[in-house]
Amino acid sequence: RTPSPQAVNSAACAARMAFLSANRKGSADRAFSHVEDTAAFKPERYRRQGVNERDILEMKASFDLLDYSGKGQLDLDDVIDELQSFKIERLEQEPLMIAVRACRRRGTTADFGAFVDAMAPLLTITEPSEEALRRAWRLMDDSRRGVITLEDLTRVANKFEMQLTQEEVIDMVEFADRDSNGEVSFDEFQAAVANPDRMGWAALPPPL
Repeated sequence: RTPSPQAVNSAACAARMAFLSANRKGSADRAFSHVEDTAAFKPERYRRQGVNERDILEMKASFDLLDYSGKGQLDLDDVIDELQSFKIERLEQEPLMIAVRACRRRGTTADFGAFVDAMAPLLTITEPSEEALRRAWRLMDDSRRGVITLEDLTRVANKFEMQLTQEEVIDMVEFADRDSNGEVSFDEFQAAVANPDRMGWAALPPPL
């Protein structure tokens, strides 16, 4: 199986950031000096359901590029600050950033195992089940009106610290709102999540 597009995109995003960081600090070698010898790394130790060893290696490449100290632990506040400093468009919708944010909600540092736990669900998501969609919908439609609005999505984004800008939340609503009435029905929500582009809907918190 070829690596998932999310894994490739995350590794490419991390590589870009690491090179930018290395250039800023004046040493490209520094960004790679701590990368673990591939022969010594055992990807099978980190297998998760729906994630193969090649996916694990892609995640390890991303992790190593973000592990600026080479200690095997990400300082998550430093990583977030560094990633944000590059002003990458729609950064908060990148699976890599979503995973880092998820780790940060659990603590200030993360080892590779914790990083895999956060990344793996993002790599294995293809098309959420009807039940999963209904659970996510109930989080947003807490008034049970059968539709969600910009205010509902903003509330959920803030509650789960999704770090989406107001512009990104507006884009998500406009992307899903096919009849342009300012509200998103469940059918529109379901279609938005199924769309390969997703426009940030993939960043929704569990249970989606």
